[in-house]
Amino acid sequence: MTDFDRASLDRILPSALGSPDWEDVMSRSGARQGRRRWSLVALAAAILAAGLLVTPAFGIGGRLLALIEGTPGRPDVQAPVWSPDGRIAFLSRGEGSKEVYVVNADGSGQRRLTGDARFPAAPAWSPNGRQIVFEGGSGATSSVYVVNADGSGQRRLARNGRAPAWSPDGRTIAFFSDSKIYLMNADGSEHRQLTKTMWGGRSLAWSPDGRKLAFFDKGGPCPICFKLYVVNSDGSGLRNLTPKLWAAGAGSGGGPTFDPAWSPDGQMIAFVGLVGLTAGLGKPIYVVKVDGSGLRNLTPKPVGAYAAPAWSPDGRKLAFVSDRDGNSDVYVMNASGKGQRNLTRNRAYDADPAWSPEGQKIAFVSNRDGNYGVYVMNADGRGQRRLAQRSP
Repeated sequence: MTDFDRASLDRILPSALGSPDWEDVMSRSGARQGRRRWSLVALAAAILAAGLLVTPAFGIGGRLLALIEGTPGRPDVQAPVWSPDGRIAFLSRGEGSKEVYVVNADGSGQRRLTGDARFPAAPAWSPNGRQIVFEGGSGATSSVYVVNADGSGQRRLARNGRAPAWSPDGRTIAFFSDSKIYLMNADGSEHRQLTKTMWGGRSLAWSPDGRKLAFFDKGGPCPICFKLYVVNSDGSGLRNLTPKLWAAGAGSGGGPTFDPAWSPDGQMIAFVGLVGLTAGLGKPIYVVKVDGSGLRNLTPKPVGAYAAPAWSPDGRKLAFVSDRDGNSDVYVMNASGKGQRNLTRNRAYDADPAWSPEGQKIAFVSNRDGNYGVYVMNADGRGQRRLAQRSP
């Protein structure tokens, strides 16, 4: 076992057995016999996950862990997201804490928007481009905040909130709180519970018509097993779209690595799946219809770690991240899974692809110049250049 794989094991085993979500499950189970039984389940799951990391025959190793976490060593710049008018918000860590920044599409006007946001995550523009909602804090202290696009007016909308998502009409924000999904008005008023208590939800995403929400929830008390669900915006029609498949919903909000991605026509959802918990089977990108039918693996070969599926605005292509060529690169493929092509082809770390509103460009994160920054390229991979760099 290499030193890197040994370090990877040291990091993943404690997280599987001692996470806040797992402790919450244990406190609810009550009975000692139940605790013993589910402790064995957690241990078995952790051992299987460890198998993924240390199987050299398939070349998974620490690179898979890097894509599971969405970052190799937590990059200083993450999660670029385009505004409707073409600006880019992103997360950047300077000498102090991570904060939300914005930059124009030509690279000018880089500025910090948040102050003392306490490690923000999951920035999302309002549909009118005037505000950004984000998660601030971590764990039990996370809250939902909003800030104006010029950096003014930062305020908290909800205590104990995670993974905020703005509805397409801009009137409503969905978020997780106390293992339930809530809705609130865009100004933070009228919090309304949408779902009953879940095992541990992740990654909310509105359908383009605003009638449904997609999200991940743990498939029972297993700490690393997730299922993809949809629910109507009135709380009805909860449906498990992946009853026979585990989804990789382990992203913590630092980027779009495992977020469910709706097709622009609202008929399909792309996501990262786990083909069992046995070494070498990889983490392919799947699509499934909103009624649960038509589940398809778009990237069965080559085997590797895949992440961050993102639909082009016209719905014809998907950008994604993979380590299949030896390191993390940004790829594109047709919506059918055909025509897969490496766009970045760089020995550096490239990740977090985000399509521009008109679909002509793709923003992404890279450290090819020695420091992490936000880059942009044409949709065909040409014209790659840096727009913003890690804040000082």
